[in-house]
Amino acid sequence: MVCKNICENYRAKKPVGGMRYLAGQKRCKSCDVFLNWEGIRCPCCSTKLRAGPRRRSLKELMLDTLQEVIPTTA
Repeated sequence: MVCKNICENYRAKKPVGGMRYLAGQKRCKSCDVFLNWEGIRCPCCSTKLRAGPRRRSLKELMLDTLQEVIPTTA
């Protein structure tokens, strides 16, 4: 897949004091850019977007933050 630079229209700015994935941003591996996009695939190159971090420590941090925001009823 080749980047056609359409993704530049959807480029996301880094949120202040927060994580990009918690802010709803997604990352395109092919275009190497974070996007504000609701779809599953990149509007530019049709590559599947990442909706979560890869590093274990960041995954755990994100899950902990989500559990604080949305408490589970057990």
